[in-house]
Amino acid sequence: MNLPAFSIAFLRGNWKLLLGAGIVLLLIVQTFRLQNTQAALEAERAGRTADRSEYRRAQAEATANAIADARKKEAEDAKKADAADARYADLSQQYRAAVLRYGAAQSAARQTDLPVPSASPASSDRPGGPTIVPQGSILIPQEDALICANNTARLEAVREWTLTLDPN
Repeated sequence: MNLPAFSIAFLRGNWKLLLGAGIVLLLIVQTFRLQNTQAALEAERAGRTADRSEYRRAQAEATANAIADARKKEAEDAKKADAADARYADLSQQYRAAVLRYGAAQSAARQTDLPVPSASPASSDRPGGPTIVPQGSILIPQEDALICANNTARLEAVREWTLTLDPN
């Protein structure tokens, strides 16, 4: 038998039928591929929708956690601030009492039994006169000393408070 001759004769006689069958076969394959692609696309869209809803849920949860943490931190800081204020009040009273004691001691020391104000004796390098405050000593009014005591108490309390804060 002559297979090549038979094949060529069959192709010449039925080429339209074979071409149509080939086109129909290609259309069937393309239809399956298109359905497969569309199913994959729908699955991808459903996955993306689920991802978006999961992102929104996670974001809402993170926001709620952040707000709760912020409130907790604010409550802790408020407690620390109250403790610092109490410490300030205590230090302020201590320093004020110290200033008042010092002022009372100074006024008691200034009161002498002398009938006239004392003056320093004359020396070879300068004449006598009112008592000179030794260098390094500072004389300030009592009101200024109370202000300094108040400010020192506040600064010490604030420093202690800032050391308790979390740097984050």
